[in-house]
Amino acid sequence: MSQTSSTDPVDISVSPARREMRIRWQDGHESAYPFDLLRRECPCALCNDQRSKASAPAGPSLTVLSGPVLKAGEVQVIEASPVGRYAINFVWSDRHDSGIYAFDYLRSLCPCPSCQKDRAAASR
Repeated sequence: MSQTSSTDPVDISVSPARREMRIRWQDGHESAYPFDLLRRECPCALCNDQRSKASAPAGPSLTVLSGPVLKAGEVQVIEASPVGRYAINFVWSDRHDSGIYAFDYLRSLCPCPSCQKDRAAASR
């Protein structure tokens, strides 16, 4: 017997035209993720490292860029693939492809007003 949770997707759709991914979750909640948000919050080690360096105090540094740097509104999903039963992976228009977006991570990232309110309340 399998258990379901709020991080189990029922339906996933990726729309290049709308530049978003939508997930309908087992508990009935629906999330719409803009591509810019997903790319900015990529969970791969390289992107996590870049985010932590960006939030560190300024000091002497050398930034090495790899691939094209895209502005907000330019990033596009080239391909989306399931990773087992627990995640999804994207190939982005900047050719970045190492992020594995676990469904529990995506649920925690939901940008809807209700989820934002819940996260703000939990952080107090």
